Amino acid sequence: MQIAHAYNLRVHRVKWKDNRRVMASVGRNGDLNLHIMYQRADEDDLKSLIKVVMGRQSGLDRKRFEKFIEEHLPREYGEGPSRLVILPPKGLFHDLNAALEKVLPLLDEPLERMPLVGWSPVRVGRRGITWGTHRDTPEGPLLLVNAILDSHDVPAWVVEHIVWHELCHQAIPPVNGNNGRRLIHSRIFREFESRFPRLKDAEQWEEKNVAHLIRRHLRNRRRR
Repeated sequence: MQIAHAYNLRVHRVKWKDNRRVMASVGRNGDLNLHIMYQRADEDDLKSLIKVVMGRQSGLDRKRFEKFIEEHLPREYGEGPSRLVILPPKGLFHDLNAALEKVLPLLDEPLERMPLVGWSPVRVGRRGITWGTHRDTPEGPLLLVNAILDSHDVPAWVVEHIVWHELCHQAIPPVNGNNGRRLIHSRIFREFESRFPRLKDAEQWEEKNVAHLIRRHLRNRRRR
């Protein structure tokens, strides 16, 4: 929002969209509609975007705008409520492919199918954050990490822990408990997860910082 106002673009709020047809637009009601990939944009990318929206871009702005879209446009799987939006694994501060390579040696043997990794769009709930998810896709297993962790003040070993946790879901499938309930985080799963060297540190960091990350995300969303 501050960048938009600096260029005299009169908008009241930012609304995040995830369709692939329009990267940015200004609604009649004063909403600045932006594709979710711009949640990860730096100040220069946002300035180029605003200039393009206003029709005041230079050739350099246009090239920067097109390059950002080419590098950050998400992939999509499925439709409706089950649709997945997947941001590229190389983030602004953390590379999920590097995190995956770091934790793969913790496995006893190679996986039958190597997982794809990617960031999921930033999503927060009123009471917490889903740090990561494990899904099956037509291209194979998929590990997603919430892009709220792609920040300068999030330690690399926290991101690695989330990748490892989701990798454990691929290696250790759910089991049925004594009461017939399906156990996702079974005793075997927890024992396997404990191979991560800084497991307790990571879990404590996540618990301690969840409220801070939510507040910062909501504050930044209002500012933009």
